[in-house]
Amino acid sequence: MTTVMKIMRKTQDKLPVPGTDIALPYTRIEGEKDGPTLLVTGGVHGGEYPGIEASIRFAQQLDPSKLHGRVVVIHITNPPAFYEKTQYIVPLDGKNLNRVFPGKADGTVSERIAHVVTQVAETADYWVDLHGGDIHEALIPFTIYSGGGSDAVVKISRAMAEAFGIPIILESDSVVGGSYAAASQMGIPAILTEAGQVGQLDENAVSIHLRGLNNLMATLGFVDTPVMTFPPAQIMRQFVWIRSRHQGLFYRNIQPGQNVRRGDIGGTIKDAYGTLIEEVLVPQDGLVLFTATSLAINQDDPLFAVAAK
Repeated sequence: MTTVMKIMRKTQDKLPVPGTDIALPYTRIEGEKDGPTLLVTGGVHGGEYPGIEASIRFAQQLDPSKLHGRVVVIHITNPPAFYEKTQYIVPLDGKNLNRVFPGKADGTVSERIAHVVTQVAETADYWVDLHGGDIHEALIPFTIYSGGGSDAVVKISRAMAEAFGIPIILESDSVVGGSYAAASQMGIPAILTEAGQVGQLDENAVSIHLRGLNNLMATLGFVDTPVMTFPPAQIMRQFVWIRSRHQGLFYRNIQPGQNVRRGDIGGTIKDAYGTLIEEVLVPQDGLVLFTATSLAINQDDPLFAVAAK
């Protein structure tokens, strides 16, 4: 008797994080044609909803019969932060998941999550990490790739960023432990995309992510669909984060997308009585990428970021 094995072309499951009760929901799509592997991650920061929603719709829409290769989509990479609605950090250890890649098998909760995701990334040829402006963060869309890998990896990563179609691209090595930086050191071309803001499930931001993913799939040969072309992007190589030196109340003077000059007042920090603690100055000429929107601010919290060519 001959046994016929049915190949499941699209499967949904959860990746357990050893040593915790956390499991990461993912979809794996196996194409009927041979080809490379793409990893897509959403929800590395729990309040960045457009990336999460885009990852869900992307996996739902992918047709295995038209796919060359395979795609793995981790929809909520940081379930503790997502369900606790915390900004930036994993509430179980107080760490920013996007600062601890490639992680540790025997580390803290954040490091263990990062390690599990890195193990999946090691099987991939490309990695796209979808972000979307955290709970108290207003921003304009941009894409980041690492300039710290081999020449070949940097070249492909930049091409991925251009194919994604967001008109502002950052080449950066500044974020130690970030997904795209860890990927570049592993020899995996990768990008981190930002579209969305202030913890909102914004349909336009979801569409930016979906359009980018679909065009990237066509560009990399995963699907046989026409490739979209976009006007040349602005490539920025200076990306300065300004963090608070104080706990207090933050009043911003600048907005995402605004061009600023060095010495401009980016915002002020006051105490609970309204007394001025500090005027926070813009450190360089450039474009404001994001600003904090929360009145409450703690020492070392990000206040705003300015990028320049």
